[in-house]
Amino acid sequence: MASNKKMARGENFRAPDCRLSFGQDLFRPRKNDQGVEKWGCTLIFAKEHRAALEAEVAKVIVAEWGEKGIERAKQGLIKSPFLAGDGKEARAKATGELHPGMGPDVFFIRPTSNNAIPIRYKDPNVQATQDEVYSGCYGFAVLNAFAWHNAQNGDGVSFGINYFQKLRDGERLGSAGGVDPNEFYEKIEDTGDAPEETKSGAGAGGLFG
Repeated sequence: MASNKKMARGENFRAPDCRLSFGQDLFRPRKNDQGVEKWGCTLIFAKEHRAALEAEVAKVIVAEWGEKGIERAKQGLIKSPFLAGDGKEARAKATGELHPGMGPDVFFIRPTSNNAIPIRYKDPNVQATQDEVYSGCYGFAVLNAFAWHNAQNGDGVSFGINYFQKLRDGERLGSAGGVDPNEFYEKIEDTGDAPEETKSGAGAGGLFG
């Protein structure tokens, strides 16, 4: 059961450009393990962009748990929102093969929202369609990091998504590439390498190492 205490939430920020996966969940909500409907997606980033996202996570960790939180994160005591592009969460459980779009040069996150997400492409005044904004296209999201705690999984930080804008086309991912969404959305534990620099909200030095 999640804590009722109001926990730290970071400011909205424009994330680095990324590749969209499971784009269908931007348009329709999916029930989580608690039966709550949430909108979301998977965002795939080049490894060079991790430091920028990690800095936002570090700000929230310090706001919620103080400077000691950074050390706790390094020790794996605060769950990370970052998933390795060649880790277990990036692979098909049945075969062990990497899902389309994944690989050692990328990492990914799974941001969610309690509300429908504004989605745009060419016309800022018209909501984009699922045909235009699909798994495999490239774009950017407006995100915010937030802290959480629950009795089963302890402390952690995740990302919320508040907006997505497509920038350009890409090779389609998804069912055409043999991905089973129910298989891919498995329970997340932790993961991945972190950049070496940082302190507090400026990068977090080995955060989630």
